Amino acid sequence: MKGVFIGSGSEGLQNEQVRDAFLKLASKEKPVVAYIGTATYDLPQFMENQTKRLSEVGCEILNVKVTNPSDSTMEEAREKIGRADVIIVSGGNTLFAVDRWTKLGLHEVLREAADRGAVIGGGSAGAICWFDGGHSDSFDPDTFKGAMLREFGDEQGRRKDDESSDFVEDEAKPWKYIRVPSLGFLPGLVCPHADKVQSNGVLRILDFEDMLRRHQGENGICIDHYAGIVVDGEDFSVLSMDGKPGTVMEDGTCDTERSGKPGCWVKTVKEDGSIETRLVPDRGKVKDWFVQATEIIEDPNCDDCRAANPSESSF
Repeated sequence: MKGVFIGSGSEGLQNEQVRDAFLKLASKEKPVVAYIGTATYDLPQFMENQTKRLSEVGCEILNVKVTNPSDSTMEEAREKIGRADVIIVSGGNTLFAVDRWTKLGLHEVLREAADRGAVIGGGSAGAICWFDGGHSDSFDPDTFKGAMLREFGDEQGRRKDDESSDFVEDEAKPWKYIRVPSLGFLPGLVCPHADKVQSNGVLRILDFEDMLRRHQGENGICIDHYAGIVVDGEDFSVLSMDGKPGTVMEDGTCDTERSGKPGCWVKTVKEDGSIETRLVPDRGKVKDWFVQATEIIEDPNCDDCRAANPSESSF
């Protein structure tokens, strides 16, 4: 398995260090890139944001569109993924995207691509989707299909640097994070944007600890907004974007005020219910840090989220 998993969507994928990580794993100067924008409903501005660094160096970008599929578009999607050296998934609504792929059978095509050596990855939802599951903002109404299409669905739609929402002082919105199921290509429950407060006013890394107490059988992986994990077979490395804020202090402690550099943390629940937090080293073995769950419990809130933002099951 080869992959690049970043804490943020557009902001992460517009970073040259992230682009170079994909290119290095692909071992090609100009790999063919399949971009899957289901989590942002195939809106073109998000594709532009998340592929422009690869386009700049001459990569061929294949747009895999399955938000509103037909027989012909599904055949085209399978063909494009089959050609790709790199597969990038957008940030956005993870639950909608994973449900969509599963109902269409695209998860099997993605598995085949990963098994043959295609580099997989993405940011935010595009990081979560490859693991067992994730700490997700899929219940944020601003990420629902109708809301996204209204705001960004035409040329007059406003521009947005990243798919994750920002907190406005004294205007916390009443939505909550949920554990979403994902493809399970890699073990772990992933929290992207771990150091960020989104529009509900809740710091993700702290909310994630409460989630882990409800899902104690899983290994928690926190990725700062400007950090990432690069997997190359049995080995991994942590990507920390230069000049960006994060939680990792020089002495290895975690600062939620983001006065350190970007990094990653592993969190697990101890027998007494307390949370053990370990700083993920710059390099290591995948098996030592990203371990299989002993139990996976589905989040009942996902059904309410699906009802509010349905992924159609047929075409």
